[in-house]
Amino acid sequence: MRNSTSYSIIINFFVGNSLPFISYKDKRFHLLGVSLIIFFSLFATFSYSQTEFVNNGADIVNSNSIFIINGNVSHQLDGTINNTGHFYVRGDWKNNNDPGNTIFAAGPNGWVHLDSGSQTIAGSHLTHFNNLELAGTGIKKLLNVDVEIEDTLALNDHEFDAGDNTVFVLSTDTGSITRSVGFVSNTNNGSLARNTFSEDPYFFAVGSSVGTPRFRPVTIAAKTAAANTFRVRFANADPTIETFDRQIKEEIVGDINPNFFHKINRTAGTDKADITVYYDQNTDGVIVYDINAYWDDVSAQWKNPGLAVASSNYGFSGLTSEAFDNFSAGPSLIPFALSINVEISTSIFVANVFSPNADGNNDVLHMIGKGITDLQFLIYDRWGEKVFETNDINIGWDGTYKGEPLNIGVFVYFIKGKLKNGDDISKKGNVTLMR
Repeated sequence: MRNSTSYSIIINFFVGNSLPFISYKDKRFHLLGVSLIIFFSLFATFSYSQTEFVNNGADIVNSNSIFIINGNVSHQLDGTINNTGHFYVRGDWKNNNDPGNTIFAAGPNGWVHLDSGSQTIAGSHLTHFNNLELAGTGIKKLLNVDVEIEDTLALNDHEFDAGDNTVFVLSTDTGSITRSVGFVSNTNNGSLARNTFSEDPYFFAVGSSVGTPRFRPVTIAAKTAAANTFRVRFANADPTIETFDRQIKEEIVGDINPNFFHKINRTAGTDKADITVYYDQNTDGVIVYDINAYWDDVSAQWKNPGLAVASSNYGFSGLTSEAFDNFSAGPSLIPFALSINVEISTSIFVANVFSPNADGNNDVLHMIGKGITDLQFLIYDRWGEKVFETNDINIGWDGTYKGEPLNIGVFVYFIKGKLKNGDDISKKGNVTLMR
Protein backbone atom coordinates (compact mmCIF):
# COMPACT_ATOMS: atom_id res chain seq x y z
CA MET A 1 0.00 0.00 0.00
CA ARG A 2 1.22 3.46 -0.80
CA ASN A 3 1.54 5.96 2.06
CA SER A 4 -0.92 8.81 1.90
CA THR A 5 0.36 12.33 1.46
CA SER A 6 -1.57 15.54 2.02
CA TYR A 7 -4.99 15.67 0.44
CA SER A 8 -8.17 17.67 0.30
CA ILE A 9 -11.70 16.86 -0.81
CA ILE A 10 -13.79 19.63 -2.27
CA ILE A 11 -17.49 18.85 -2.59
CA ASN A 12 -19.48 21.14 -4.88
CA PHE A 13 -23.26 21.10 -4.83
CA PHE A 14 -25.51 21.75 -7.80
CA VAL A 15 -29.27 21.53 -7.85
CA GLY A 16 -30.51 18.34 -9.42
CA ASN A 17 -33.18 15.66 -9.23
CA SER A 18 -31.23 12.55 -8.25
CA LEU A 19 -30.11 10.90 -5.04
CA PRO A 20 -26.49 10.04 -5.82
CA PHE A 21 -23.90 8.71 -3.42
CA ILE A 22 -20.50 7.16 -3.34
CA SER A 23 -20.17 4.30 -0.93
CA TYR A 24 -17.19 2.20 -0.07
CA LYS A 25 -17.84 -0.28 2.70
CA ASP A 26 -19.14 1.74 5.70
CA LYS A 27 -18.29 5.25 4.41
CA ARG A 28 -20.85 7.09 2.33
CA PHE A 29 -21.53 10.53 0.87
CA HIS A 30 -25.23 11.44 0.61
CA LEU A 31 -27.07 14.43 -0.82
CA LEU A 32 -30.82 14.64 -1.08
CA GLY A 33 -32.10 16.18 -4.31
CA VAL A 34 -28.71 17.41 -5.50
CA SER A 35 -25.82 16.30 -7.68
CA LEU A 36 -22.39 15.57 -6.25
CA ILE A 37 -18.91 16.24 -7.58
CA ILE A 38 -15.91 14.95 -5.68
CA PHE A 39 -12.65 16.63 -6.59
CA PHE A 40 -9.32 15.04 -5.66
CA SER A 41 -6.65 17.70 -5.43
CA LEU A 42 -3.27 17.92 -7.10
CA PHE A 43 -0.66 15.32 -6.13
CA ALA A 44 -2.79 13.82 -3.34
CA THR A 45 -2.77 10.08 -2.58
CA PHE A 46 -5.91 8.42 -1.26
CA SER A 47 -5.82 4.82 -0.06
CA TYR A 48 -8.98 2.90 0.79
CA SER A 49 -8.81 -0.48 2.51
CA GLN A 50 -12.51 -1.22 2.10
CA THR A 51 -13.56 -4.22 0.01
CA GLU A 52 -15.75 -2.26 -2.40
CA PHE A 53 -16.06 1.19 -3.95
CA VAL A 54 -19.56 1.82 -5.32
CA ASN A 55 -20.41 4.90 -7.36
CA ASN A 56 -24.17 5.37 -7.54
CA GLY A 57 -24.18 8.50 -9.66
CA ALA A 58 -21.52 10.95 -8.55
CA ASP A 59 -19.37 12.85 -11.02
CA ILE A 60 -15.71 12.55 -10.00
CA VAL A 61 -12.74 14.71 -10.97
CA ASN A 62 -9.31 13.22 -10.27
CA SER A 63 -6.78 15.95 -11.01
CA ASN A 64 -3.30 14.38 -11.12
CA SER A 65 -3.92 12.43 -7.92
CA ILE A 66 -3.30 8.79 -6.98
CA PHE A 67 -6.46 7.00 -5.88
CA ILE A 68 -5.88 3.47 -4.48
CA ILE A 69 -8.83 1.11 -4.10
CA ASN A 70 -8.03 -2.10 -2.23
CA GLY A 71 -11.15 -3.87 -3.41
CA ASN A 72 -13.82 -4.03 -6.10
CA VAL A 73 -15.10 -1.05 -8.09
CA SER A 74 -18.73 -0.86 -9.17
CA HIS A 75 -20.42 1.91 -11.17
CA GLN A 76 -24.20 1.68 -10.97
CA LEU A 77 -25.67 4.87 -12.39
CA ASP A 78 -24.55 7.61 -14.77
CA GLY A 79 -21.67 9.28 -12.94
CA THR A 80 -18.71 10.37 -15.04
CA ILE A 81 -15.04 10.37 -14.05
CA ASN A 82 -12.81 13.11 -15.43
CA ASN A 83 -9.39 11.61 -14.78
CA THR A 84 -5.95 13.11 -15.26
CA GLY A 85 -4.50 11.09 -12.41
CA HIS A 86 -4.20 7.40 -11.50
CA PHE A 87 -6.67 4.84 -10.15
CA TYR A 88 -4.98 1.72 -8.75
CA VAL A 89 -7.63 -1.00 -8.52
CA ARG A 90 -6.93 -4.19 -6.57
CA GLY A 91 -10.28 -5.88 -7.04
CA ASP A 92 -12.65 -6.47 -9.93
CA TRP A 93 -14.16 -3.74 -12.12
CA LYS A 94 -17.85 -3.55 -12.99
CA ASN A 95 -19.79 -1.02 -15.07
CA ASN A 96 -23.58 -1.12 -14.85
CA ASN A 97 -24.02 2.50 -15.95
CA ASP A 98 -27.00 3.56 -17.99
CA PRO A 99 -26.68 2.90 -21.74
CA GLY A 100 -24.37 5.29 -23.52
CA ASN A 101 -22.33 6.25 -20.47
CA THR A 102 -18.87 4.69 -20.42
CA ILE A 103 -17.69 6.21 -17.09
CA PHE A 104 -14.49 7.98 -18.13
CA ALA A 105 -14.82 11.25 -20.00
CA ALA A 106 -13.03 11.24 -23.34
CA GLY A 107 -9.92 13.37 -23.60
CA PRO A 108 -8.07 13.38 -20.25
CA ASN A 109 -4.85 11.38 -20.08
CA GLY A 110 -5.42 9.56 -16.80
CA TRP A 111 -4.76 5.89 -16.08
CA VAL A 112 -6.49 2.92 -14.53
CA HIS A 113 -4.09 0.26 -13.26
CA LEU A 114 -5.41 -3.25 -12.61
CA ASP A 115 -2.93 -3.78 -9.83
CA SER A 116 -3.51 -7.13 -8.18
CA GLY A 117 -3.81 -10.84 -9.05
CA SER A 118 -6.35 -12.24 -11.49
CA GLN A 119 -8.99 -9.54 -12.08
CA THR A 120 -12.11 -9.17 -14.17
CA ILE A 121 -13.84 -6.38 -16.06
CA ALA A 122 -17.57 -6.98 -16.22
CA GLY A 123 -20.96 -5.30 -16.16
CA SER A 124 -23.87 -4.53 -18.44
CA HIS A 125 -21.98 -1.82 -20.40
CA LEU A 126 -18.49 -1.38 -21.74
CA THR A 127 -15.97 0.88 -20.04
CA HIS A 128 -14.14 3.55 -22.01
CA PHE A 129 -10.71 3.80 -20.37
CA ASN A 130 -8.41 6.71 -21.20
CA ASN A 131 -5.33 4.55 -20.55
CA LEU A 132 -5.27 1.04 -19.10
CA GLU A 133 -2.35 -0.83 -17.55
CA LEU A 134 -2.29 -4.50 -16.60
CA ALA A 135 -0.16 -4.75 -13.46
CA GLY A 136 0.27 -7.00 -10.43
CA THR A 137 -0.02 -10.71 -11.22
CA GLY A 138 -2.44 -13.10 -12.88
CA ILE A 139 -4.67 -12.98 -15.95
CA LYS A 140 -7.03 -10.05 -16.51
CA LYS A 141 -10.36 -11.11 -18.04
CA LEU A 142 -13.37 -9.56 -19.76
CA LEU A 143 -16.68 -11.12 -18.70
CA ASN A 144 -19.36 -10.63 -21.38
CA VAL A 145 -18.41 -7.03 -22.08
CA ASP A 146 -16.15 -5.10 -24.46
CA VAL A 147 -13.66 -2.42 -23.45
CA GLU A 148 -12.37 0.66 -25.25
CA ILE A 149 -8.95 2.17 -24.61
CA GLU A 150 -8.71 5.72 -25.84
CA ASP A 151 -4.92 6.04 -25.87
CA THR A 152 -2.54 3.40 -24.47
CA LEU A 153 -2.99 -0.25 -23.54
CA ALA A 154 0.01 -1.35 -21.45
CA LEU A 155 -0.04 -5.16 -21.41
CA ASN A 156 3.34 -5.52 -19.69
CA ASP A 157 3.76 -9.26 -19.02
CA HIS A 158 0.06 -10.13 -18.68
CA GLU A 159 -2.48 -12.09 -20.64
CA PHE A 160 -5.61 -10.04 -21.34
CA ASP A 161 -8.27 -12.72 -21.83
CA ALA A 162 -11.07 -11.05 -23.80
CA GLY A 163 -13.06 -14.26 -24.37
CA ASP A 164 -15.79 -13.63 -26.94
CA ASN A 165 -15.44 -9.88 -26.44
CA THR A 166 -13.36 -7.14 -28.08
CA VAL A 167 -10.49 -5.10 -26.71
CA PHE A 168 -10.68 -1.97 -28.88
CA VAL A 169 -7.71 0.42 -28.93
CA LEU A 170 -9.09 3.64 -30.41
CA SER A 171 -5.85 5.59 -30.77
CA THR A 172 -4.34 5.66 -34.27
CA ASP A 173 -0.84 5.97 -32.81
CA THR A 174 1.08 2.88 -33.96
CA GLY A 175 2.72 2.68 -30.51
CA SER A 176 -0.49 2.67 -28.48
CA ILE A 177 -0.04 -0.97 -27.41
CA THR A 178 2.98 -1.62 -25.22
CA ARG A 179 4.18 -4.93 -23.77
CA SER A 180 7.09 -6.99 -22.55
CA VAL A 181 5.68 -10.50 -23.04
CA GLY A 182 1.96 -9.81 -22.63
CA PHE A 183 -0.75 -10.52 -25.20
CA VAL A 184 -4.50 -10.44 -25.85
CA SER A 185 -6.28 -13.79 -26.10
CA ASN A 186 -9.76 -14.46 -27.47
CA THR A 187 -12.24 -17.22 -28.23
CA ASN A 188 -14.69 -17.61 -31.13
CA ASN A 189 -15.26 -14.11 -32.58
CA GLY A 190 -13.56 -12.14 -29.82
CA SER A 191 -10.79 -9.87 -31.05
CA LEU A 192 -8.19 -7.18 -30.56
CA ALA A 193 -9.36 -4.20 -32.65
CA ARG A 194 -7.37 -1.14 -33.68
CA ASN A 195 -8.12 2.06 -35.55
CA THR A 196 -5.49 2.96 -38.14
CA PHE A 197 -4.70 6.22 -39.88
CA SER A 198 -1.29 5.58 -41.38
CA GLU A 199 0.48 3.40 -43.92
CA ASP A 200 2.83 2.22 -41.16
CA PRO A 201 2.31 -1.28 -39.72
CA TYR A 202 0.09 -1.61 -36.65
CA PHE A 203 1.03 -4.31 -34.16
CA PHE A 204 -1.58 -6.80 -32.92
CA ALA A 205 -0.21 -8.58 -29.85
CA VAL A 206 -2.29 -11.78 -29.91
CA GLY A 207 -1.64 -15.18 -28.41
CA SER A 208 -3.05 -17.92 -26.21
CA SER A 209 -2.19 -19.82 -23.04
CA VAL A 210 -4.61 -22.66 -23.80
CA GLY A 211 -2.99 -25.96 -24.78
CA THR A 212 0.48 -25.21 -26.14
CA PRO A 213 1.10 -21.57 -25.11
CA ARG A 214 1.81 -19.43 -28.17
CA PHE A 215 2.34 -15.76 -28.91
CA ARG A 216 1.84 -15.23 -32.67
CA PRO A 217 1.44 -11.54 -33.50
CA VAL A 218 0.12 -9.92 -36.67
CA THR A 219 0.91 -6.56 -38.23
CA ILE A 220 -1.43 -4.75 -40.61
CA ALA A 221 -0.44 -1.80 -42.80
CA ALA A 222 -3.21 -0.10 -44.78
CA LYS A 223 -2.25 1.03 -48.28
CA THR A 224 -3.24 4.68 -47.67
CA ALA A 225 -3.19 7.02 -44.69
CA ALA A 226 -6.96 6.90 -44.26
CA ALA A 227 -9.26 5.79 -41.46
CA ASN A 228 -9.65 2.02 -41.14
CA THR A 229 -10.45 -0.45 -38.39
CA PHE A 230 -8.98 -3.95 -38.28
CA ARG A 231 -9.74 -6.82 -35.92
CA VAL A 232 -7.51 -9.82 -35.17
CA ARG A 233 -7.94 -13.01 -33.17
CA PHE A 234 -5.39 -15.79 -32.60
CA ALA A 235 -6.98 -19.26 -32.62
CA ASN A 236 -4.67 -21.76 -30.94
CA ALA A 237 -6.28 -24.83 -32.52
CA ASP A 238 -6.63 -26.87 -35.70
CA PRO A 239 -8.85 -24.88 -38.12
CA THR A 240 -10.86 -28.04 -38.80
CA ILE A 241 -12.03 -28.09 -35.16
CA GLU A 242 -13.62 -24.69 -35.72
CA THR A 243 -15.37 -25.91 -38.92
CA PHE A 244 -12.77 -24.60 -41.40
CA ASP A 245 -11.84 -28.00 -42.83
CA ARG A 246 -8.17 -28.04 -43.88
CA GLN A 247 -8.96 -30.55 -46.63
CA ILE A 248 -11.45 -28.29 -48.44
CA LYS A 249 -9.29 -26.00 -50.56
CA GLU A 250 -8.38 -24.78 -53.99
CA GLU A 251 -6.14 -27.03 -56.03
CA ILE A 252 -3.30 -24.52 -55.70
CA VAL A 253 -3.44 -24.52 -51.86
CA GLY A 254 -1.15 -27.05 -50.21
CA ASP A 255 -1.11 -28.30 -46.63
CA ILE A 256 -2.76 -25.99 -44.09
CA ASN A 257 -1.03 -25.44 -40.73
CA PRO A 258 -2.82 -27.77 -38.27
CA ASN A 259 -1.58 -26.08 -35.09
CA PHE A 260 -3.17 -22.62 -35.19
CA PHE A 261 -4.64 -19.92 -37.38
CA HIS A 262 -5.69 -16.27 -37.17
CA LYS A 263 -9.03 -14.60 -37.82
CA ILE A 264 -8.82 -11.11 -39.33
CA ASN A 265 -11.15 -8.57 -40.84
CA ARG A 266 -11.41 -4.91 -41.82
CA THR A 267 -14.59 -3.67 -40.13
CA ALA A 268 -14.35 -0.01 -41.15
CA GLY A 269 -12.67 1.72 -44.07
CA THR A 270 -11.98 0.61 -47.63
CA ASP A 271 -8.19 0.26 -47.90
CA LYS A 272 -6.34 -2.80 -49.05
CA ALA A 273 -3.75 -3.88 -46.51
CA ASP A 274 -0.43 -5.66 -46.18
CA ILE A 275 -1.09 -8.41 -43.62
CA THR A 276 1.92 -10.05 -41.96
CA VAL A 277 1.43 -13.24 -39.96
CA TYR A 278 4.32 -14.17 -37.66
CA TYR A 279 5.28 -17.71 -36.64
CA ASP A 280 8.12 -19.73 -35.15
CA GLN A 281 9.80 -21.72 -37.90
CA ASN A 282 11.48 -23.93 -35.29
CA THR A 283 8.35 -25.02 -33.42
CA ASP A 284 5.43 -24.52 -35.82
CA GLY A 285 6.21 -27.47 -38.12
CA VAL A 286 8.83 -28.49 -40.64
CA ILE A 287 6.95 -27.05 -43.64
CA VAL A 288 8.46 -23.97 -45.28
CA TYR A 289 5.34 -21.84 -45.60
CA ASP A 290 4.99 -19.35 -48.46
CA ILE A 291 1.34 -18.22 -48.46
CA ASN A 292 -1.31 -17.05 -46.00
CA ALA A 293 -4.32 -19.05 -47.19
CA TYR A 294 -7.69 -17.56 -46.28
CA TRP A 295 -11.14 -19.09 -45.91
CA ASP A 296 -13.63 -17.84 -48.50
CA ASP A 297 -17.19 -18.00 -47.15
CA VAL A 298 -18.77 -17.81 -50.62
CA SER A 299 -17.04 -20.90 -51.99
CA ALA A 300 -16.57 -22.44 -48.51
CA GLN A 301 -12.93 -23.35 -49.05
CA TRP A 302 -9.38 -22.25 -48.37
CA LYS A 303 -8.09 -19.98 -51.14
CA ASN A 304 -4.67 -18.85 -52.28
CA PRO A 305 -4.16 -15.05 -52.34
CA GLY A 306 -0.76 -15.45 -54.00
CA LEU A 307 2.77 -15.85 -52.76
CA ALA A 308 3.61 -13.93 -49.58
CA VAL A 309 6.77 -11.93 -48.96
CA ALA A 310 8.98 -13.56 -46.33
CA SER A 311 10.45 -11.46 -43.52
CA SER A 312 11.44 -11.64 -39.88
CA ASN A 313 10.72 -9.45 -36.85
CA TYR A 314 9.97 -9.72 -33.13
CA GLY A 315 12.08 -12.91 -33.08
CA PHE A 316 9.74 -14.65 -35.55
CA SER A 317 9.49 -15.50 -39.22
CA GLY A 318 6.82 -13.56 -41.10
CA LEU A 319 4.75 -13.87 -44.27
CA THR A 320 3.20 -10.73 -45.77
CA SER A 321 0.20 -10.96 -48.08
CA GLU A 322 0.42 -7.66 -49.93
CA ALA A 323 -2.57 -5.48 -50.80
CA PHE A 324 -5.08 -8.01 -49.45
CA ASP A 325 -8.64 -6.93 -50.14
CA ASN A 326 -10.79 -10.04 -49.77
CA PHE A 327 -12.29 -8.88 -46.48
CA SER A 328 -15.72 -9.87 -45.27
CA ALA A 329 -18.50 -7.38 -45.89
CA GLY A 330 -19.84 -8.00 -42.38
CA PRO A 331 -18.40 -8.28 -38.88
CA SER A 332 -17.34 -11.92 -39.19
CA LEU A 333 -13.62 -12.56 -38.94
CA ILE A 334 -11.86 -14.29 -41.85
CA PRO A 335 -9.64 -17.29 -41.05
CA PHE A 336 -6.01 -16.98 -42.19
CA ALA A 337 -3.68 -19.99 -42.02
CA LEU A 338 -0.07 -20.62 -42.94
CA SER A 339 0.12 -22.80 -46.03
CA ILE A 340 2.13 -23.52 -49.17
CA ASN A 341 1.59 -22.63 -52.80
CA VAL A 342 1.07 -25.54 -55.19
CA GLU A 343 2.67 -25.12 -58.60
CA ILE A 344 0.24 -25.94 -61.42
CA SER A 345 1.45 -26.71 -64.91
CA THR A 346 -1.53 -25.90 -67.05
CA SER A 347 -2.04 -27.10 -70.59
CA ILE A 348 -4.61 -24.95 -72.39
CA PHE A 349 -6.97 -26.79 -74.68
CA VAL A 350 -9.28 -25.33 -77.34
CA ALA A 351 -11.04 -27.60 -79.85
CA ASN A 352 -10.14 -26.95 -83.51
CA VAL A 353 -13.72 -27.59 -84.70
CA PHE A 354 -17.13 -26.90 -83.19
CA SER A 355 -20.68 -27.03 -84.56
CA PRO A 356 -23.18 -24.60 -83.00
CA ASN A 357 -26.24 -26.26 -84.56
CA ALA A 358 -28.28 -26.83 -81.37
CA ASP A 359 -27.92 -30.60 -81.50
CA GLY A 360 -26.53 -30.65 -77.98
CA ASN A 361 -23.12 -31.84 -79.14
CA ASN A 362 -20.11 -29.47 -79.33
CA ASP A 363 -22.38 -26.42 -79.64
CA VAL A 364 -20.14 -24.03 -77.64
CA LEU A 365 -16.42 -23.41 -77.96
CA HIS A 366 -14.70 -23.36 -74.55
CA MET A 367 -11.17 -22.76 -73.43
CA ILE A 368 -10.12 -25.46 -70.96
CA GLY A 369 -7.40 -24.88 -68.32
CA LYS A 370 -6.77 -24.69 -64.58
CA GLY A 371 -5.49 -22.11 -62.15
CA ILE A 372 -5.78 -19.22 -64.60
CA THR A 373 -6.37 -15.59 -63.61
CA ASP A 374 -6.53 -12.33 -65.62
CA LEU A 375 -7.95 -14.29 -68.55
CA GLN A 376 -8.57 -12.89 -72.04
CA PHE A 377 -10.17 -15.25 -74.58
CA LEU A 378 -10.55 -13.46 -77.94
CA ILE A 379 -11.88 -14.68 -81.32
CA TYR A 380 -11.51 -12.86 -84.66
CA ASP A 381 -12.90 -13.56 -88.13
CA ARG A 382 -10.66 -13.75 -91.21
CA TRP A 383 -11.00 -10.01 -91.80
CA GLY A 384 -9.64 -9.22 -88.31
CA GLU A 385 -12.92 -8.22 -86.72
CA LYS A 386 -13.35 -9.32 -83.12
CA VAL A 387 -16.48 -11.47 -82.84
CA PHE A 388 -16.12 -12.73 -79.24
CA GLU A 389 -14.38 -11.83 -75.98
CA THR A 390 -14.59 -13.09 -72.41
CA ASN A 391 -12.65 -12.90 -69.15
CA ASP A 392 -14.54 -15.84 -67.63
CA ILE A 393 -13.20 -19.34 -68.22
CA ASN A 394 -16.73 -20.68 -67.76
CA ILE A 395 -18.14 -18.70 -70.71
CA GLY A 396 -17.68 -20.01 -74.24
CA TRP A 397 -18.51 -18.86 -77.78
CA ASP A 398 -21.79 -19.99 -79.31
CA GLY A 399 -20.85 -19.01 -82.89
CA THR A 400 -22.85 -15.79 -82.98
CA TYR A 401 -21.90 -12.16 -83.41
CA LYS A 402 -24.19 -9.36 -82.23
CA GLY A 403 -26.86 -11.97 -81.71
CA GLU A 404 -26.71 -13.38 -85.25
CA PRO A 405 -25.26 -16.82 -86.19
CA LEU A 406 -22.12 -16.62 -88.29
CA ASN A 407 -21.47 -18.62 -91.40
CA ILE A 408 -19.17 -21.60 -91.70
CA GLY A 409 -15.54 -20.52 -91.71
CA VAL A 410 -12.17 -20.45 -90.02
CA PHE A 411 -11.62 -18.13 -87.06
CA VAL A 412 -8.53 -17.18 -85.04
CA TYR A 413 -8.43 -17.29 -81.23
CA PHE A 414 -6.00 -15.63 -78.81
CA ILE A 415 -5.62 -16.52 -75.14
CA LYS A 416 -3.72 -14.46 -72.57
CA GLY A 417 -3.61 -14.74 -68.82
CA LYS A 418 -1.67 -15.66 -65.71
CA LEU A 419 -1.38 -18.77 -63.64
CA LYS A 420 -2.06 -18.25 -59.96
CA ASN A 421 1.62 -18.86 -59.31
CA GLY A 422 2.32 -15.66 -61.28
CA ASP A 423 3.51 -17.17 -64.59
CA ASP A 424 2.26 -15.58 -67.82
CA ILE A 425 0.50 -17.77 -70.37
CA SER A 426 -0.54 -17.19 -73.97
CA LYS A 427 -1.82 -19.26 -76.88
CA LYS A 428 -2.97 -18.66 -80.47
CA GLY A 429 -4.74 -20.99 -82.88
CA ASN A 430 -7.45 -21.59 -85.50
CA VAL A 431 -10.90 -23.03 -85.04
CA THR A 432 -13.37 -24.06 -87.76
CA LEU A 433 -17.06 -23.28 -87.31
CA MET A 434 -19.27 -25.99 -88.83
CA ARG A 435 -23.05 -26.17 -89.12
